[in-house]
Amino acid sequence: MRRRDLEIALESMKRLDEYSVSLEQYPTPASIAASVLYAAQMEHRDITNRTVCDLGCGDGIFAIGAALLGASRVIGIDVQSKALKASQMNSRLLGIDDIVDWILGDVSSLQLCCPIDTVVSNPPFGVKNRGADLRFLKTAISIADVIYSMHLAGDKNRVFLSKEIEKLGAKVTQLETFQFPIGRLFEYHKKPKHLVDVDLYRICVKERE
Repeated sequence: MRRRDLEIALESMKRLDEYSVSLEQYPTPASIAASVLYAAQMEHRDITNRTVCDLGCGDGIFAIGAALLGASRVIGIDVQSKALKASQMNSRLLGIDDIVDWILGDVSSLQLCCPIDTVVSNPPFGVKNRGADLRFLKTAISIADVIYSMHLAGDKNRVFLSKEIEKLGAKVTQLETFQFPIGRLFEYHKKPKHLVDVDLYRICVKERE
């Protein structure tokens, strides 16, 4: 599948019509999800024939995209039941519901019965809920060999996260910065669209490299 074909497929998904401020839900655009997943596969072979987990999957865009790129099994996890309902509907719509499992639960207390090769996640940025991004990272590093995780850009945050990742027995092998568009989702949003600088981390667990 070409990257553009993947993007078109993801654009056909039904997105959530309400988002939670406390959970810091910001929908990942199809163009960004397609680019992240396609690069993960083309550059590192981290998707096709792998078991992939989407932590905080929301409407399932990363999980579904991984399935469309040929992941052998995909697991999407979210704490919100309405998000998982949208995920289930989208997986049926795109014909990949036979290889995707949806789990309702908190990532902090997650227990999985199968090994995970790759985690792809757009976690809370930790602005409204301090430390939420780090909780997602801790879980991701504990269950997977390779992690793709999106976080607020900035020198201070990069230094902090890199140190925490090292403490958890992993290391950053690639970092890419891009602009993430956030629409007018909440009352305090004044602009129709706000662009936020975001870092995409590729993280490898050292002893499992």
